[in-house]
Amino acid sequence: MNTYSRHCIMELWECNNEFLDNRELVERVMVEAALEAGAEVREVAFHKFAPQGVSGVVIISESHLAIHTFPEHGYASI
Repeated sequence: MNTYSRHCIMELWECNNEFLDNRELVERVMVEAALEAGAEVREVAFHKFAPQGVSGVVIISESHLAIHTFPEHGYASI
């Protein structure tokens, strides 16, 4: 099957817990990453969980970027 791009899945360990729990910072970095890649951002939705964690998605014309953070484990799935 021919595809137009790559689909990358990243699991990141030993991440900064404060960064992973900061919705505004995570959102900004994800949007900047999409723009830096030359993507066209369509919609952005992020949620801060209590007591900790962030999940979000950046919808781009080409596909999407998504993240789920687990600050208590220093882990992010992107």
